[in-house]
Amino acid sequence: MKKLFFIFLFLSNIAFSLDLNNFEERKSVLEDVKSIVLYEESMAIAYENYILSNYSIPNLAQIKTLIGDLTTQISGITATLTLNNSAITKISYALNDTLEADDSIKALYESNTFRKRTYVRNNEVYFILEDVFAKHLYDLIKTNNGALQTCPNLVFIAPINCIENNHIYIGLTKKLENGLFVPNSYLMAYHIDKFKTGPIIITDDTSKHITENAFDSIPKGALLYDTNGVKYLKTLDGIEVLK
Repeated sequence: MKKLFFIFLFLSNIAFSLDLNNFEERKSVLEDVKSIVLYEESMAIAYENYILSNYSIPNLAQIKTLIGDLTTQISGITATLTLNNSAITKISYALNDTLEADDSIKALYESNTFRKRTYVRNNEVYFILEDVFAKHLYDLIKTNNGALQTCPNLVFIAPINCIENNHIYIGLTKKLENGLFVPNSYLMAYHIDKFKTGPIIITDDTSKHITENAFDSIPKGALLYDTNGVKYLKTLDGIEVLK
């Protein structure tokens, strides 16, 4: 399922003189609307790339570092980017009343003509994460209420999601064994380069394959092994044993 990240479309009155019946002015406005849409597309791509590279959700400054800023007022369009406290990306930008009332200009902005990674619905713009690993990481980050961190080198019994030696562990606990802190239990573990295809190591508790949401995001076709070495495949119907 594609993850959607919504952006409020904030309409305000901007005092300026614009003649939309003038061919040159209208052409300029349409080009500016296109520029705004392409900037939103760039934000969606940067948002996904940052998650894939940093295992965290970017703030506004980090997005601007990747794609630059858009702060100038053009043809009565003002772009102001904001992020809310729940780590959902929101962009507020203003179309003045004149532009909002023009059906063809509004239709251009809301259409999919220049959109691939965003779309507009009910005066909101949604980001689309295309990469299956990015969607999975986003779910983990939201579950963690923050970025994925390095797994602690100590004994702990409360399951966490974390990274260790380029492997991501979901629902990890650790124990002390022969003087070393080692994994005691986990729902799944995989190398960061192998999530899409496997192998992914999963718990041998098959009931959790059904009840734990973490297994829903495993890509179809990925190869899985449980902690006893039993081989599975993720299919459209779920996690199936390979015989």
